[in-house]
Amino acid sequence: MILILSTPNDDDTNIVMEHLAILEEKYIRINDLDLFNGNTKMYYELSPVPSLFVENIFFGKINLSDIKCVWYRKFGFFDKFKQNFESEINIEMLDYLKSEYTTILDIFFEFLKDKKWLNHYSKVKKLNKISTLITSQKIGLSIPKTEITNNKDLLDLNESYITKSIKDGTVINVKEKIFFFLTKEINLQTMGHYKNFFPSLFQEKVNKEYELRIFHLNGKNYPMAIFSQRDTQTGVDYRHYNYSRPNRMISYSLPQEIDEKICHLMKKLELDTGSLDIIKGKDGKYYFLEVNPSGQFRMTSMPCNYNLHYEVACCLKKMNT
Repeated sequence: MILILSTPNDDDTNIVMEHLAILEEKYIRINDLDLFNGNTKMYYELSPVPSLFVENIFFGKINLSDIKCVWYRKFGFFDKFKQNFESEINIEMLDYLKSEYTTILDIFFEFLKDKKWLNHYSKVKKLNKISTLITSQKIGLSIPKTEITNNKDLLDLNESYITKSIKDGTVINVKEKIFFFLTKEINLQTMGHYKNFFPSLFQEKVNKEYELRIFHLNGKNYPMAIFSQRDTQTGVDYRHYNYSRPNRMISYSLPQEIDEKICHLMKKLELDTGSLDIIKGKDGKYYFLEVNPSGQFRMTSMPCNYNLHYEVACCLKKMNT
């Protein structure tokens, strides 16, 4: 049986499940939020032998010892869980709940650690943006000049920079206002009195020809070109979507050298799947930016007719035999 660890409203999970049903594969899905709000019941018994049972209205009661393989899609996002409590409790209590939340996840993962995994949770958890950039550089991929500092004077005022989250971008709601943490261009000369600030990541602004979004699955790359530079709204980050005039997106053929280096990188990171962001600069170079092990791949599959959801389902079917 296949276990899918996901989160509510993830369309990629929904479509893969449809393919698994057509392939007549047995599977269950557990959403992180459902596990912690009680919609999916769990029961963990330590003795005489550790046993973990889950139950909900969709699949009944299942002993997770019967699971053969696990797809670690998207799972364990505390931000979605904490929204239920933010107006009622203080920061210290939220920190305590997060500690309990992550410990329960660790128990859950530990029980399943020896199963077959499509992206093993331990490899995803240890991943971070900076170590990934260092690894990509070591295997010969170009990266933008990258600096982390808390003082403006340590940066070159003549350079053009972008800034983004050191870990993961997010969306924060504050007093009915929504703040999106995406990639932003920054002008150091207009930062005014902000000489010292929270440690932040700065990268040189690469003069783009276009962006590439690449989905990787078990040693094979599925690239897509995004012509984000043709729109000032999406020029720095295509995720500043222009819904009235979307970017053109087409399938793409990577140079063999870049294709092989991406496969080498994913092998070094011990990731089976991931969505990679790369810039094709006007200088002809390919600049690696980051990889998201849980990045959405519908946006790559559908414009390029890659049928990636079927490919993922077939991969899980093979693992389940």
